Amino acid sequence: MKKGLRILIAALLLAALGYGGFAGWQYWKARQWQDTVAAAEALYLAEDYPAAREAFTALGLEERARDCDGQMLRLRYEAAEGQLERGEYLDAKEAFLALGYYRDAELRARECDYRRAQSYKDGGRFTDAVTLLGTIPDYPGAAELQADCRDALYDLALEATYACRLDEAIARWNELGDWRDSESLKRRCLSRITAMNEGTDEPVRYSEYAGRDLGTGTLYYHRLGLIFVPKDAGPETSCMIFYPGGYDEALANGYLNEYLYAPDPPNSLMLLCYANGYGDMAAKVEDSYRALEQAALENNIFLHDLVLCGASMGAYTACQGAAQLYEEYGICAKAVLTFDAGMHWEVESHTLTPAQCDSTAKAGTRFLLLEGGGVGMNKRAIELMVAHGNDVTIVECAAAGHYGIIYDAMEYGMIDWALGKGERPVNGNYTYYPLNRQSTYPYGH
Repeated sequence: MKKGLRILIAALLLAALGYGGFAGWQYWKARQWQDTVAAAEALYLAEDYPAAREAFTALGLEERARDCDGQMLRLRYEAAEGQLERGEYLDAKEAFLALGYYRDAELRARECDYRRAQSYKDGGRFTDAVTLLGTIPDYPGAAELQADCRDALYDLALEATYACRLDEAIARWNELGDWRDSESLKRRCLSRITAMNEGTDEPVRYSEYAGRDLGTGTLYYHRLGLIFVPKDAGPETSCMIFYPGGYDEALANGYLNEYLYAPDPPNSLMLLCYANGYGDMAAKVEDSYRALEQAALENNIFLHDLVLCGASMGAYTACQGAAQLYEEYGICAKAVLTFDAGMHWEVESHTLTPAQCDSTAKAGTRFLLLEGGGVGMNKRAIELMVAHGNDVTIVECAAAGHYGIIYDAMEYGMIDWALGKGERPVNGNYTYYPLNRQSTYPYGH
Protein backbone atom coordinates (compact mmCIF):
# COMPACT_ATOMS: atom_id res chain seq x y z
CA MET A 1 0.00 0.00 0.00
CA LYS A 2 1.33 3.26 -0.91
CA LYS A 3 2.51 5.52 1.84
CA GLY A 4 0.06 8.36 0.94
CA LEU A 5 -2.93 6.07 1.16
CA ARG A 6 -1.89 4.83 4.55
CA ILE A 7 -1.64 8.39 5.81
CA LEU A 8 -5.08 9.18 4.44
CA ILE A 9 -6.65 6.16 6.13
CA ALA A 10 -4.97 7.01 9.39
CA ALA A 11 -6.25 10.55 9.20
CA LEU A 12 -9.73 9.36 8.48
CA LEU A 13 -9.58 6.96 11.41
CA LEU A 14 -8.34 9.70 13.69
CA ALA A 15 -11.10 12.00 12.45
CA ALA A 16 -13.69 9.34 13.05
CA LEU A 17 -12.35 8.69 16.51
CA GLY A 18 -12.34 12.45 17.22
CA TYR A 19 -15.86 12.88 15.96
CA GLY A 20 -17.05 9.94 17.96
CA GLY A 21 -15.39 11.34 21.06
CA PHE A 22 -16.92 14.75 20.50
CA ALA A 23 -20.34 13.21 19.95
CA GLY A 24 -19.92 11.19 23.12
CA TRP A 25 -18.91 14.28 25.00
CA GLN A 26 -21.92 16.11 23.60
CA TYR A 27 -24.19 13.25 24.62
CA TRP A 28 -22.68 13.25 28.09
CA LYS A 29 -23.18 16.97 28.38
CA ALA A 30 -26.82 16.68 27.23
CA ARG A 31 -27.44 13.88 29.69
CA GLN A 32 -25.87 15.87 32.47
CA TRP A 33 -28.12 18.86 31.56
CA GLN A 34 -31.22 16.69 31.58
CA ASP A 35 -30.26 15.22 34.93
CA THR A 36 -29.70 18.69 36.37
CA VAL A 37 -33.03 19.94 34.98
CA ALA A 38 -34.74 16.83 36.32
CA ALA A 39 -33.18 17.48 39.72
CA ALA A 40 -34.44 21.08 39.63
CA GLU A 41 -37.91 19.91 38.62
CA ALA A 42 -37.84 17.37 41.46
CA LEU A 43 -37.09 20.21 43.87
CA TYR A 44 -40.00 22.15 42.34
CA LEU A 45 -42.37 19.19 42.72
CA ALA A 46 -41.21 18.78 46.30
CA GLU A 47 -42.18 22.48 46.80
CA ASP A 48 -38.62 23.35 47.72
CA TYR A 49 -39.01 26.47 45.67
CA PRO A 50 -35.97 28.39 46.95
CA ALA A 51 -33.64 25.53 45.99
CA ALA A 52 -35.50 24.97 42.73
CA ARG A 53 -35.23 28.65 41.90
CA GLU A 54 -31.48 28.58 42.53
CA ALA A 55 -31.12 25.52 40.32
CA PHE A 56 -33.22 26.98 37.50
CA THR A 57 -31.31 30.25 37.70
CA ALA A 58 -28.00 28.38 37.45
CA LEU A 59 -29.38 26.60 34.40
CA GLY A 60 -30.41 29.90 32.87
CA LEU A 61 -34.10 28.93 32.93
CA GLU A 62 -35.40 32.36 33.98
CA GLU A 63 -39.06 31.61 33.26
CA ARG A 64 -38.96 28.57 35.54
CA ALA A 65 -37.12 30.63 38.15
CA ARG A 66 -39.89 33.25 38.00
CA ASP A 67 -42.41 30.43 38.36
CA CYS A 68 -40.65 29.49 41.60
CA ASP A 69 -40.93 33.09 42.75
CA GLY A 70 -44.67 32.94 42.13
CA GLN A 71 -45.00 29.71 44.04
CA MET A 72 -43.04 31.11 46.98
CA LEU A 73 -45.38 34.13 47.05
CA ARG A 74 -48.35 31.77 46.96
CA LEU A 75 -47.04 29.81 49.95
CA ARG A 76 -46.39 33.02 51.88
CA TYR A 77 -49.89 34.23 50.99
CA GLU A 78 -51.42 30.96 52.19
CA ALA A 79 -49.36 31.09 55.36
CA ALA A 80 -50.64 34.62 56.01
CA GLU A 81 -54.19 33.37 55.45
CA GLY A 82 -53.58 30.66 58.01
CA GLN A 83 -52.37 33.21 60.54
CA LEU A 84 -55.45 35.29 59.88
CA GLU A 85 -57.79 32.35 60.41
CA ARG A 86 -56.01 31.51 63.69
CA GLY A 87 -56.58 35.04 64.91
CA GLU A 88 -52.92 36.05 64.66
CA TYR A 89 -53.98 39.38 63.21
CA LEU A 90 -50.81 41.41 63.67
CA ASP A 91 -48.54 38.68 62.27
CA ALA A 92 -50.94 38.08 59.40
CA LYS A 93 -51.08 41.77 58.57
CA GLU A 94 -47.28 42.01 58.54
CA ALA A 95 -47.09 38.94 56.31
CA PHE A 96 -49.63 40.31 53.83
CA LEU A 97 -47.91 43.69 53.70
CA ALA A 98 -44.58 41.96 52.98
CA LEU A 99 -46.19 40.48 49.85
CA GLY A 100 -46.49 43.93 48.30
CA TYR A 101 -48.75 43.98 45.27
CA TYR A 102 -49.19 40.22 45.08
CA ARG A 103 -52.84 39.40 44.38
CA ASP A 104 -55.05 41.23 46.95
CA ALA A 105 -52.46 41.21 49.73
CA GLU A 106 -52.97 44.90 50.53
CA LEU A 107 -56.72 44.39 50.92
CA ARG A 108 -56.15 41.30 53.07
CA ALA A 109 -53.84 43.34 55.31
CA ARG A 110 -56.75 45.71 55.96
CA GLU A 111 -58.98 42.70 56.56
CA CYS A 112 -56.61 41.78 59.38
CA ASP A 113 -57.30 45.15 61.01
CA TYR A 114 -61.03 44.79 60.42
CA ARG A 115 -61.19 41.35 61.99
CA ARG A 116 -58.98 42.47 64.87
CA ALA A 117 -61.46 45.31 65.42
CA GLN A 118 -64.29 42.76 65.41
CA SER A 119 -62.48 40.78 68.09
CA TYR A 120 -62.06 43.97 70.13
CA LYS A 121 -65.80 44.64 69.83
CA ASP A 122 -66.64 41.07 70.87
CA GLY A 123 -64.36 41.49 73.88
CA GLY A 124 -65.93 44.80 74.90
CA ARG A 125 -62.90 46.86 73.83
CA PHE A 126 -65.04 49.32 71.93
CA THR A 127 -62.65 52.27 72.07
CA ASP A 128 -59.78 50.19 70.68
CA ALA A 129 -62.09 48.98 67.91
CA VAL A 130 -63.18 52.52 67.03
CA THR A 131 -59.56 53.72 66.89
CA LEU A 132 -58.43 50.80 64.73
CA LEU A 133 -61.37 51.10 62.35
CA GLY A 134 -60.51 54.76 61.89
CA THR A 135 -57.33 53.64 60.09
CA ILE A 136 -59.30 51.70 57.45
CA PRO A 137 -62.30 53.96 56.77
CA ASP A 138 -62.79 52.69 53.21
CA TYR A 139 -62.72 48.97 54.03
CA PRO A 140 -66.13 47.38 53.35
CA GLY A 141 -68.17 47.31 56.55
CA ALA A 142 -65.66 49.35 58.58
CA ALA A 143 -67.90 52.40 58.90
CA GLU A 144 -70.86 50.28 59.99
CA LEU A 145 -68.79 48.36 62.55
CA GLN A 146 -67.32 51.57 63.89
CA ALA A 147 -70.84 53.01 64.29
CA ASP A 148 -71.91 49.85 66.15
CA CYS A 149 -68.95 50.22 68.52
CA ARG A 150 -69.72 53.89 69.09
CA ASP A 151 -73.34 53.01 69.79
CA ALA A 152 -72.14 50.43 72.33
CA LEU A 153 -69.92 53.06 73.98
CA TYR A 154 -72.88 55.45 73.94
CA ASP A 155 -75.09 52.88 75.66
CA LEU A 156 -72.48 52.31 78.39
CA ALA A 157 -72.14 56.05 78.96
CA LEU A 158 -75.91 56.47 78.96
CA GLU A 159 -76.33 53.63 81.47
CA ALA A 160 -73.85 55.31 83.83
CA THR A 161 -75.55 58.68 83.28
CA TYR A 162 -79.06 57.42 84.03
CA ALA A 163 -77.76 55.62 87.12
CA CYS A 164 -76.18 58.94 88.22
CA ARG A 165 -72.68 57.44 88.31
CA LEU A 166 -71.57 60.79 87.04
CA ASP A 167 -67.77 60.49 87.29
CA GLU A 168 -67.92 57.24 85.32
CA ALA A 169 -70.39 58.78 82.89
CA ILE A 170 -68.18 61.79 82.14
CA ALA A 171 -65.16 59.54 81.63
CA ARG A 172 -67.16 57.45 79.17
CA TRP A 173 -68.51 60.51 77.34
CA ASN A 174 -64.94 61.77 76.99
CA GLU A 175 -63.89 58.36 75.71
CA LEU A 176 -66.67 58.38 73.13
CA GLY A 177 -66.19 61.92 71.86
CA ASP A 178 -68.75 63.63 69.67
CA TRP A 179 -71.38 61.02 68.80
CA ARG A 180 -75.12 61.59 68.57
CA ASP A 181 -76.00 63.89 71.51
CA SER A 182 -73.02 62.85 73.64
CA GLU A 183 -71.70 66.38 74.07
CA SER A 184 -74.97 67.73 75.47
CA LEU A 185 -75.31 64.75 77.82
CA LYS A 186 -71.76 65.28 79.04
CA ARG A 187 -72.54 68.95 79.71
CA ARG A 188 -75.62 67.93 81.66
CA CYS A 189 -73.54 65.53 83.77
CA LEU A 190 -71.09 68.32 84.51
CA SER A 191 -73.96 70.65 85.32
CA ARG A 192 -75.43 68.04 87.68
CA ILE A 193 -72.12 67.73 89.54
CA THR A 194 -71.93 71.51 89.87
CA ALA A 195 -75.51 71.67 91.19
CA MET A 196 -74.79 68.92 93.71
CA ASN A 197 -71.76 70.83 94.98
CA GLU A 198 -73.44 74.23 95.12
CA GLY A 199 -76.84 73.20 96.44
CA THR A 200 -80.02 75.21 95.73
CA ASP A 201 -82.01 78.05 97.22
CA GLU A 202 -85.30 76.27 96.50
CA PRO A 203 -85.29 72.60 97.47
CA VAL A 204 -88.43 70.62 96.72
CA ARG A 205 -88.77 69.41 100.31
CA TYR A 206 -89.14 72.83 101.81
CA SER A 207 -92.39 72.90 103.80
CA GLU A 208 -94.41 70.98 106.36
CA TYR A 209 -96.43 69.61 103.47
CA ALA A 210 -93.46 67.96 101.81
CA GLY A 211 -93.72 64.24 101.54
CA ARG A 212 -97.28 62.94 101.43
CA ASP A 213 -97.02 59.16 101.03
CA LEU A 214 -99.34 57.88 98.33
CA GLY A 215 -98.20 54.27 98.53
CA THR A 216 -96.88 54.21 94.99
CA GLY A 217 -94.76 57.27 95.57
CA THR A 218 -94.41 60.56 97.41
CA LEU A 219 -96.23 63.77 96.55
CA TYR A 220 -94.43 67.05 97.21
CA TYR A 221 -95.82 70.57 97.16
CA HIS A 222 -93.99 73.20 95.19
CA ARG A 223 -94.93 76.78 94.40
CA LEU A 224 -95.46 75.66 90.77
CA GLY A 225 -97.74 72.74 91.56
CA LEU A 226 -97.34 69.13 92.59
CA ILE A 227 -94.25 66.98 92.20
CA PHE A 228 -94.66 63.22 92.34
CA VAL A 229 -91.66 60.95 92.92
CA PRO A 230 -92.27 57.21 92.40
CA LYS A 231 -91.01 54.87 95.09
CA ASP A 232 -89.10 52.73 92.62
CA ALA A 233 -87.32 55.75 91.14
CA GLY A 234 -84.03 54.93 89.49
CA PRO A 235 -82.29 54.71 86.13
CA GLU A 236 -85.54 53.71 84.37
CA THR A 237 -87.56 56.63 85.71
CA SER A 238 -88.92 58.90 83.00
CA CYS A 239 -90.08 62.48 83.55
CA MET A 240 -93.14 64.56 82.75
CA ILE A 241 -94.32 68.18 82.97
CA PHE A 242 -98.03 68.92 82.63
CA TYR A 243 -99.17 72.42 81.66
CA PRO A 244 -102.91 73.03 82.19
CA GLY A 245 -104.99 75.33 80.04
CA GLY A 246 -106.71 78.57 80.92
CA TYR A 247 -109.50 76.97 82.97
CA ASP A 248 -107.67 73.84 84.08
CA GLU A 249 -105.88 74.89 87.26
CA ALA A 250 -108.07 72.48 89.22
CA LEU A 251 -106.57 69.59 87.25
CA ALA A 252 -103.52 69.57 89.46
CA ASN A 253 -105.65 68.83 92.53
CA GLY A 254 -108.38 66.93 90.72
CA TYR A 255 -107.69 64.74 87.73
CA LEU A 256 -103.93 64.68 88.25
CA ASN A 257 -104.33 63.75 91.90
CA GLU A 258 -106.56 60.87 90.85
CA TYR A 259 -103.94 59.86 88.33
CA LEU A 260 -101.30 59.74 91.04
CA TYR A 261 -103.54 57.63 93.24
CA ALA A 262 -103.94 55.08 90.45
CA PRO A 263 -102.99 51.57 91.60
CA ASP A 264 -100.13 51.26 89.11
CA PRO A 265 -98.92 54.61 87.80
CA PRO A 266 -95.96 54.71 85.43
CA ASN A 267 -92.46 54.98 86.85
CA SER A 268 -92.15 58.68 86.20
CA LEU A 269 -91.12 61.83 88.01
CA MET A 270 -93.93 64.32 87.38
CA LEU A 271 -94.37 68.05 87.76
CA LEU A 272 -98.07 68.92 87.58
CA CYS A 273 -98.30 72.67 87.22
CA TYR A 274 -101.08 74.73 88.78
CA ALA A 275 -100.84 77.71 86.46
CA ASN A 276 -101.62 77.58 82.76
CA GLY A 277 -98.77 78.21 80.42
CA TYR A 278 -100.27 80.73 78.02
CA GLY A 279 -98.33 83.85 79.00
CA ASP A 280 -94.56 84.38 79.27
CA MET A 281 -93.97 80.84 78.05
CA ALA A 282 -90.17 80.95 77.93
CA ALA A 283 -90.00 81.86 81.62
CA LYS A 284 -92.57 79.19 82.54
CA VAL A 285 -90.64 76.52 80.65
CA GLU A 286 -87.39 77.54 82.36
CA ASP A 287 -89.04 77.66 85.79
CA SER A 288 -90.75 74.29 85.43
CA TYR A 289 -87.61 72.64 84.06
CA ARG A 290 -85.53 73.88 86.98
CA ALA A 291 -88.11 72.59 89.46
CA LEU A 292 -88.20 69.17 87.81
CA GLU A 293 -84.41 69.03 87.56
CA GLN A 294 -84.11 69.94 91.26
CA ALA A 295 -86.54 67.18 92.18
CA ALA A 296 -84.55 64.79 90.05
CA LEU A 297 -81.31 65.85 91.73
CA GLU A 298 -82.72 65.43 95.25
CA ASN A 299 -83.97 61.94 94.38
CA ASN A 300 -80.88 60.81 92.47
CA ILE A 301 -82.74 60.68 89.15
CA PHE A 302 -81.22 61.81 85.87
CA LEU A 303 -83.86 63.65 83.91
CA HIS A 304 -84.52 61.75 80.68
CA ASP A 305 -87.33 60.41 78.48
CA LEU A 306 -89.11 63.69 79.10
CA VAL A 307 -92.77 63.95 78.09
CA LEU A 308 -94.44 67.36 77.94
CA CYS A 309 -98.23 67.53 78.18
CA GLY A 310 -100.43 70.53 77.55
CA ALA A 311 -104.19 70.87 77.84
CA SER A 312 -105.97 73.53 75.82
CA MET A 313 -103.74 76.64 75.85
CA GLY A 314 -101.12 74.66 77.76
CA ALA A 315 -100.39 73.00 74.41
CA TYR A 316 -98.47 76.13 73.46
CA THR A 317 -96.11 75.80 76.40
CA ALA A 318 -95.62 72.08 75.90
CA CYS A 319 -94.61 72.64 72.27
CA GLN A 320 -92.46 75.66 73.10
CA GLY A 321 -90.83 73.65 75.89
CA ALA A 322 -89.71 70.93 73.51
CA ALA A 323 -87.89 73.48 71.35
CA GLN A 324 -86.52 75.56 74.23
CA LEU A 325 -85.13 72.67 76.25
CA TYR A 326 -83.40 71.23 73.21
CA GLU A 327 -81.91 74.56 72.17
CA GLU A 328 -80.74 75.60 75.65
CA TYR A 329 -79.90 72.28 77.34
CA GLY A 330 -79.72 69.67 74.61
CA ILE A 331 -82.65 67.82 76.20
CA CYS A 332 -84.62 65.86 73.60
CA ALA A 333 -88.25 65.72 74.66
CA LYS A 334 -89.42 62.20 73.96
CA ALA A 335 -92.97 63.28 73.22
CA VAL A 336 -95.37 66.19 73.37
CA LEU A 337 -99.01 65.35 74.10
CA THR A 338 -101.63 68.03 73.62
CA PHE A 339 -105.25 67.68 74.70
CA ASP A 340 -108.02 69.54 72.90
CA ALA A 341 -105.98 72.55 71.79
CA GLY A 342 -108.53 72.95 69.01
CA MET A 343 -108.85 76.48 67.75
CA HIS A 344 -105.77 77.56 69.69
CA TRP A 345 -103.60 76.15 66.92
CA GLU A 346 -104.64 79.26 64.98
CA VAL A 347 -102.86 81.67 67.36
CA GLU A 348 -99.61 81.62 65.42
CA SER A 349 -97.90 84.13 67.72
CA HIS A 350 -97.74 81.36 70.34
CA THR A 351 -97.05 78.36 68.16
CA LEU A 352 -93.66 77.10 67.00
CA THR A 353 -91.63 79.23 64.62
CA PRO A 354 -89.97 77.60 61.59
CA ALA A 355 -86.62 77.62 63.46
CA GLN A 356 -88.23 75.97 66.49
CA CYS A 357 -89.83 73.38 64.22
CA ASP A 358 -86.34 72.58 62.94
CA SER A 359 -85.15 72.15 66.55
CA THR A 360 -87.90 69.74 67.55
CA ALA A 361 -87.41 67.78 64.33
CA LYS A 362 -83.70 67.48 65.09
CA ALA A 363 -84.49 66.43 68.67
CA GLY A 364 -86.73 63.65 67.33
CA THR A 365 -89.73 64.72 69.41
CA ARG A 366 -93.03 62.96 68.67
CA PHE A 367 -96.12 65.17 68.67
CA LEU A 368 -99.37 63.43 69.60
CA LEU A 369 -102.24 65.88 69.20
CA LEU A 370 -105.43 64.55 70.81
CA GLU A 371 -108.38 66.31 69.25
CA GLY A 372 -112.11 65.83 68.90
CA GLY A 373 -111.93 66.04 65.11
CA GLY A 374 -111.54 68.68 62.45
CA VAL A 375 -107.97 69.63 63.45
CA GLY A 376 -104.99 68.74 61.29
CA MET A 377 -103.35 70.03 58.13
CA ASN A 378 -105.97 72.81 58.02
CA LYS A 379 -104.11 74.49 60.91
CA ARG A 380 -101.07 76.48 59.80
CA ALA A 381 -99.13 75.69 63.01
CA ILE A 382 -99.53 71.94 62.49
CA GLU A 383 -98.85 72.12 58.76
CA LEU A 384 -95.62 74.03 59.52
CA MET A 385 -94.40 71.33 61.94
CA VAL A 386 -95.08 68.65 59.34
CA ALA A 387 -93.37 70.66 56.59
CA HIS A 388 -90.22 70.89 58.75
CA GLY A 389 -89.99 67.15 59.21
CA ASN A 390 -91.57 66.70 62.62
CA ASP A 391 -93.22 63.44 63.65
CA VAL A 392 -96.84 64.55 64.07
CA THR A 393 -99.86 62.31 64.66
CA ILE A 394 -103.42 63.47 65.10
CA VAL A 395 -105.21 61.25 67.61
CA GLU A 396 -108.87 61.71 66.85
CA CYS A 397 -110.85 61.07 70.03
CA ALA A 398 -114.38 59.74 70.13
CA ALA A 399 -114.92 61.26 73.58
CA ALA A 400 -116.77 64.54 73.51
CA GLY A 401 -115.60 67.66 75.24
CA HIS A 402 -112.44 69.02 76.73
CA TYR A 403 -112.37 66.97 79.92
CA GLY A 404 -113.50 63.82 78.15
CA ILE A 405 -110.38 63.90 75.99
CA ILE A 406 -108.10 64.50 79.00
CA TYR A 407 -109.66 61.88 81.25
CA ASP A 408 -109.67 59.30 78.47
CA ALA A 409 -105.94 59.86 78.00
CA MET A 410 -105.49 58.65 81.57
CA GLU A 411 -108.11 55.90 81.48
CA TYR A 412 -106.97 54.33 78.21
CA GLY A 413 -103.25 54.64 79.02
CA MET A 414 -102.21 57.25 76.48
CA ILE A 415 -100.02 59.08 79.01
CA ASP A 416 -98.68 55.78 80.39
CA TRP A 417 -97.66 54.70 76.90
CA ALA A 418 -95.93 58.03 76.22
CA LEU A 419 -94.01 57.54 79.48
CA GLY A 420 -92.82 54.13 78.39
CA LYS A 421 -95.37 51.85 80.03
CA GLY A 422 -97.44 49.41 78.01
CA GLU A 423 -98.51 49.47 74.38
CA ARG A 424 -100.04 52.29 72.41
CA PRO A 425 -103.80 52.29 73.11
CA VAL A 426 -105.74 50.76 70.24
CA ASN A 427 -109.49 50.90 70.74
CA GLY A 428 -112.64 52.48 69.39
CA ASN A 429 -111.96 55.70 71.24
CA TYR A 430 -108.87 56.57 69.21
CA THR A 431 -108.14 56.86 65.50
CA TYR A 432 -104.54 57.68 64.60
CA TYR A 433 -103.64 59.85 61.61
CA PRO A 434 -99.86 60.19 61.11
CA LEU A 435 -99.28 63.32 59.07
CA ASN A 436 -96.84 63.98 56.25
CA ARG A 437 -96.51 66.56 53.51
CA GLN A 438 -99.08 64.71 51.40
CA SER A 439 -101.66 64.37 54.18
CA THR A 440 -105.11 65.82 53.62
CA TYR A 441 -106.60 65.14 57.07
CA PRO A 442 -109.18 66.38 58.06
CA TYR A 443 -110.31 67.06 54.48
CA GLY A 444 -109.74 63.46 53.54
CA HIS A 445 -108.17 60.37 55.02
